Amino acid sequence: MSYTHITDFESNAIEILEKEWFNASKIALKLWRDCSTITREIKRYTNPNTWKYSSKYAIKKRKEKRIIINSRNKQRIKKDKFLINYILTKIKRYWSPEQISWRLREKENILISKDTIYRYIYENNPELIKKYFRRKWKRYQNRRREKYQLNDRKMIDLRSEIVNNRERIWDWEWDTVIWIRWWNKEVILTNVERKSWYLLASKIKDKSWNSVLEETIKLFKDIPKYKRKTMTYDNWREFSEHRLIEYYTNLNIYFAHPYHSRERWTNENTNWLLRQFLPKKTDFQSVSKKQLQFYINLINSRPRKRLNFLTPIEVFYS
Repeated sequence: MSYTHITDFESNAIEILEKEWFNASKIALKLWRDCSTITREIKRYTNPNTWKYSSKYAIKKRKEKRIIINSRNKQRIKKDKFLINYILTKIKRYWSPEQISWRLREKENILISKDTIYRYIYENNPELIKKYFRRKWKRYQNRRREKYQLNDRKMIDLRSEIVNNRERIWDWEWDTVIWIRWWNKEVILTNVERKSWYLLASKIKDKSWNSVLEETIKLFKDIPKYKRKTMTYDNWREFSEHRLIEYYTNLNIYFAHPYHSRERWTNENTNWLLRQFLPKKTDFQSVSKKQLQFYINLINSRPRKRLNFLTPIEVFYS
């Protein structure tokens, strides 16, 4: 197991499995954890009001514990002149906080995390960052991969070969089209059917998971169920609730590999066609839903060479 501590996702899983009358040993098997770890977690974070394990209670208490430990560590550095001198000396020799942390552990038998060292430098000696840190002012992001990783994904490798061969009008690809100015939250959600190249698109107010969920349900509401089999997504954070999208749309969702846009090239190509009407400097706030639908209809009613000069609408509804 790659994690040493119980994650928030695992806390939610424990609560759900407990409600389904799974005991600690069966939960441990499901989560690939040791039984004693699960037993300890349930005992430690049983809500005193309900006398049942609560993931919300566990996550809240773990955060409070981390805050206390971090504040203690901060005070520990400030009170220890040897530590301050050691850290500042090594920083000026272009050592990273992680390197300093490991050397303190091995040579001085002092346990102090790299995160604590980072916090101390940011708060007390920020002038050293630009001069001695390799990333300059790009702030260190702790456990970034864990934070933004989507849980419980089905990767594209598990997708049926029939999808790759484009043998049926059932399989979709997803993407978003954004305005060049990142502070404009409005984006266009695009869904393209792989065989017919039929485009479904709509403007949404932001890239939050609930906006994506609501609009996806609306877009697929009028699409027959037998034409909703699979969807291939990119690895964006707005798909943290992809299981809800599966539930409401009856689509089996798969994820392309990170930085492999070629695995969704049908959608990438269609977005390029849409850019003919909405160039990169277009402000999406000035584009109405009616106007966007007009562009979509133009794309769907345009003959394609790869479809033997049939239109996407003709192929999709044939």
